[in-house]
Amino acid sequence: MENNDWKIISNSSSLKLSKIFKELFEYKDLIVLFVKRDIKAIYQQTILGPAWLMLQPILTSLVLVFLGQIAQIKTPEGLTAFSFYLLSNSLWMFFSESFNKTATTFTSNASVFGKVYFPRLTVPVSIVLSNSYKLFFQLIIFIFSYLYGIFILKLPIQINGFVLFVIPSFIMLSLLGLSFGLIVSSLTTKYRDLTMLITFGIQLLMFASPVIYPLSQIPHDSAFYSIVQFNPVTGWIELAKKGFAPASFFSWKLIAYDISFLILSLLAGIKIFHRIEKRFMDTV
Repeated sequence: MENNDWKIISNSSSLKLSKIFKELFEYKDLIVLFVKRDIKAIYQQTILGPAWLMLQPILTSLVLVFLGQIAQIKTPEGLTAFSFYLLSNSLWMFFSESFNKTATTFTSNASVFGKVYFPRLTVPVSIVLSNSYKLFFQLIIFIFSYLYGIFILKLPIQINGFVLFVIPSFIMLSLLGLSFGLIVSSLTTKYRDLTMLITFGIQLLMFASPVIYPLSQIPHDSAFYSIVQFNPVTGWIELAKKGFAPASFFSWKLIAYDISFLILSLLAGIKIFHRIEKRFMDTV
């Protein structure tokens, strides 16, 4: 009589963050490949190519400077109007593009996901990293504009200890865009028109963010001030500006709220994404 060895395979759908992070690390080469693909795809068949990395933030900031002058918006001391709008707009665009592009993960990559297995989370992570490449060049422009204000326009140097929080602010905004994108991408496998609604909603959200105006100029007793503070993007944008302009608004209470919101949304996003990726081909 032959002895048969039985192997029991457990297919658990439970969420284990350690396993997810381990898979992402094991597939780090694939993430790098996706990042290179995304960067090349953006500037393929364009006349100016990578020059758009420089032109787009400059032109957008100049338009905001013009609109700010019409609306008589006073930017905080320590930053020229151009530097203020360049930094604010770069942070906002980084968040919104990470959100919008991540939100179409399943629908945009259905043909790839249906052919071979790899951790699906590598795609949204690569999207955020490719957007970081664009943000890097925008920050270089910001540094030159800031130095221009100091050495040419003779503005007082107001760099302070909060400048150390600039990079953490970028990281938090990237995680926030990732978490929102994971949730929406999971929902769009069934509700396609949700993408258009989110695109419109993110445009409206910009006006409830301190991008074209400093938070310190909003009356603290107004309802709009409360709305802006509940915006989870507000604290990180203001924190990044605080390092160059001490007059910018800052509150540890606001940062604590933003951190709590980020942790909950990120955990929810990963959990929903993890659940949908197992059966998304039935709905896409």
